[in-house]
Amino acid sequence: TPGGTTVLEKEWLKPSGVTIIASGSDQPTKQEIPVDVLSAGKYISDLTKQTSKVGELRSAIKAGVMTEEDVYAELGEIVNGDKPGREGNEVIVVDLTGTGAQDAAIGQVAWDKLGGSA
Repeated sequence: TPGGTTVLEKEWLKPSGVTIIASGSDQPTKQEIPVDVLSAGKYISDLTKQTSKVGELRSAIKAGVMTEEDVYAELGEIVNGDKPGREGNEVIVVDLTGTGAQDAAIGQVAWDKLGGSA
């Protein structure tokens, strides 16, 4: 959602092995994930330049707790094997603001898994 109010608190999370995937309607006023959660472990973006403007990263930058350099990886770096994903019991936040190519690929995988045919 494009909500401007956080929907969870860090204390609600297990201390390790947590994955949060933030996706959906992004805009410059969105902040559903608290900045202490965003900075608690690995932060992965789909496109860092985009998440820094309209994703959850924007609020962490504004609060002064993260910079673009704090982004562990972009999603493509993990999918391509350039950087590892989960390496243990860390907290991982994935911020997906939406890219046309990724949306199309996700849709194709879902379609294929459902046995779809064109």
